[in-house]
Amino acid sequence: PNVVFATLQPYEDLPALLASATVHLVVQKRGAADAVLPSKLTNILAVGGNAVITAEADTTLGQLCLDHPGLAVCVEPESVDALYEGITQALAMPTMNAVARSYAETYLDKVAILQRFLVHTLCEPLMVDR
Repeated sequence: PNVVFATLQPYEDLPALLASATVHLVVQKRGAADAVLPSKLTNILAVGGNAVITAEADTTLGQLCLDHPGLAVCVEPESVDALYEGITQALAMPTMNAVARSYAETYLDKVAILQRFLVHTLCEPLMVDR
């Protein structure tokens, strides 16, 4: 089947469940893409999923896609034709999205975030004081 509806799944099964999807849809209304980064996107990227994101190019979410080519397919919001084309593009992508996975490891991993924070807060002031 093309679409599977399942009952509530155990939380520990979430990574495998997300990784089993061929394409993920991250649908934002026009003008909403700058209001919040969808939390589901972080999980999609972490499992190397292929996502179609509806966001205008001049939003933070649209800029994320422009700055990291291959991260996801970004299409115009509220356009059926654009969504269809985006899904078609995402279906042609490799099953494991290495760009998405690498982005998650670099920018979304807790340890990596804390290390960057410590470097910026502890080391940079020391270098400026010299």
